Amino acid sequence: MPETRGPGGVRATPGWLPLYGGFLITGVVTVLLGPLLPDLAREWRLPVEELRALFVVQFLASAVGSFLSSYRLGLSLGLGYLLIAAGLVSLSLAGWPMALAPMAAVGFGLGLAIPATNLGVAHAQPQRRGAALSSLNMVWGAGAVACPLLFAVRPAGMSSDAVLLVLAGAAGLVLTCLAWNARPAAAGRFTLGAPASSPASEENAPQGGGQGGVLRGLVVIAAIMFLYVGIENSVGGWLVSLADQFQAGRSATSLWIGSGFWAALLASRAAAPLVLRRMSEPTLYTAGVVLAGGGLLGLLLSGSQAGLAVAAVAAGAGLAPLFPLTISFLADLTAATRSRNTGWVFALAGAGGAVLPWLTGRLAGGADGLAAGFVAPIGGLVLLALLFGLLRRLSAPVQPQTA
Repeated sequence: MPETRGPGGVRATPGWLPLYGGFLITGVVTVLLGPLLPDLAREWRLPVEELRALFVVQFLASAVGSFLSSYRLGLSLGLGYLLIAAGLVSLSLAGWPMALAPMAAVGFGLGLAIPATNLGVAHAQPQRRGAALSSLNMVWGAGAVACPLLFAVRPAGMSSDAVLLVLAGAAGLVLTCLAWNARPAAAGRFTLGAPASSPASEENAPQGGGQGGVLRGLVVIAAIMFLYVGIENSVGGWLVSLADQFQAGRSATSLWIGSGFWAALLASRAAAPLVLRRMSEPTLYTAGVVLAGGGLLGLLLSGSQAGLAVAAVAAGAGLAPLFPLTISFLADLTAATRSRNTGWVFALAGAGGAVLPWLTGRLAGGADGLAAGFVAPIGGLVLLALLFGLLRRLSAPVQPQTA
């Protein structure tokens, strides 16, 4: 079957389509709590800050799923989408606090599916990892953009439960497609539909200073991913509620501001493969950190919905390249040893998605409301920048000593 070119010029066959379609769904579901929280708070008659436990269970469960995701690709993908579909159906039927259990199931499914897809694409495109992963995560970003819009444009009288059931059906469809594509695979193993990296490309991969150097690099990358996922989900999870404070009740403007954050992230990831033709990965990473820092400060200090909208776009555009480039650094680091034991790295990323959004909600309050909580993602970004500098030092080639 002839190959075609996917987003960003990535090699693709029809076997890739369920992966990209599934990644679109994971983008919607990962950020689901952001636009869903105001509805749930009104339905359950609770302050929105009290629902921060939903973030905790989603991303702690995601951390457990991520830890297990790197062992069996096909099983991780299939079980992941099954849990997402079942969890969403159960969430539509549950009340508080029973909703914590289905939210954990959704998180566990995301933890299985997202790392398996990212690493599969990374190792299948060894010569263009940064561009390939930016393209893949651009699809995830499209789902994240669509999530608030699903709530903003739903027909009058349509409940949030109906949106959850639609998403569950979409996840079930992805699961069916994955199962269908897995049938003809040799020896019963699911394949991505694209060639794995060749031995020659693995031989040319960076050596990372030996096994000890690889381990040190993995620890730093794990810490960076912990912070990044926490920052992204703090902003995406609380932004709609923050904007809603400026306009009481259900505000379509708040939903559009939340969508604007993810739209900026999507657009920036779409541009990343082109930018990387003229700029190195570390340079793009540094620029992203600076832009994201300006956006996060704007979210903390802005006193209007218009200011929040501008700050949200800046934060999304700056954060966009950081995750796919971090995965690219991870793939480069592990290519030489062909290590598959990276589940714990993704597990820490999921833990960050639990800790920082919870901390953001915990710090919120007083005269500044939710805005005060954004000190947490700002502090996280400062630490991330420091760790990135350390990672560059660890990955720098060792200079030969002279007599």
